Amino acid sequence: MKQARPSWTSTPWVLAALALAIALTAVVGCTMIGDSMTGVRLKADGATGCIKDCNDTYKAAFDAEQKLHDANIEACQALSQPDKATCLDDEAARHEAAMTALSAAKTDCQNDCHRQGSGTAG
Repeated sequence: MKQARPSWTSTPWVLAALALAIALTAVVGCTMIGDSMTGVRLKADGATGCIKDCNDTYKAAFDAEQKLHDANIEACQALSQPDKATCLDDEAARHEAAMTALSAAKTDCQNDCHRQGSGTAG
């Protein structure tokens, strides 16, 4: 009597190849570490795209801060005179500090776009 030949799926090398193919499929397109870790940008748009992202983020934060400032001024206007003046002064100081922080964050973001020695991959 002849012994049955094992099927192709029961051989270890086929199962290993299948597992490898599944693992590669899962990993394709996945960045395991950030751009700053390797110093190589994975996007081909370079500094121009990065600066645009910084500017877009700044504009959104600026608009949100401006809305908050306007709402706070409106709330201050509803107060009685001695409290109103204090409230408006406090809000002016808060708004100025927030705008300074936003400008610094924008500058830091843009400076990070120009990493010395960085290349591009992809």
